[in-house]
Amino acid sequence: MKSVLFKHRSIRKFCSTPVPEELLQEILAAASRASTCGNMQLYSLVVTRDAALRAKLAPCHFNQPMVTQAPCVVTVCADVHRFSMWCEQRDADPAYDNFAWFLNASTDALLAAQNLCVEAEMNGLGICYLGTTIYTAGMIAEILELPKGVIPVTTIVLGYPDESPELTDRLPLEVVVSCMTKKPPLIRPPRSTNCGPSAKSRS
Repeated sequence: MKSVLFKHRSIRKFCSTPVPEELLQEILAAASRASTCGNMQLYSLVVTRDAALRAKLAPCHFNQPMVTQAPCVVTVCADVHRFSMWCEQRDADPAYDNFAWFLNASTDALLAAQNLCVEAEMNGLGICYLGTTIYTAGMIAEILELPKGVIPVTTIVLGYPDESPELTDRLPLEVVVSCMTKKPPLIRPPRSTNCGPSAKSRS
């Protein structure tokens, strides 16, 4: 596990080899075991393997080649729709149509996404988060025909890597970790770091 976490790199070039169904199910099951708010699992994972549908999604991700090249695209959604339906079936007021519950659902979704990515990498697959999702969530929801209350928050492309990029820089721990005894120092990011509004996929 440690070697996988410390060797993580985003993959943007993929082989055309499909991800075996049994392995994909194992990866999705790992995602479902992530920590979740009150065990409500306020997320949905929309798996897209069909090439034509991936092509429709590509413009939502600024036509980055990996969207059509990777054999599997997973749209990770905050989902208050499912739990609201359960409440309504039991004559209860859902009260989930607000920003606080969107944050809870987004947290659940991103925790599940990271479980998915770690399990994928442990099985030799490559992954890349697509930060473009939040810019075009409405378009993605329309293409995938998502109901109200199901909101795309990130997208993961996964498949067998066709590249082995170098590890990217990370800020030193003393910059991102604070023991609340003083403010962490402000430093400029390294020139080689991919960050800022122009970086749409995550490293």
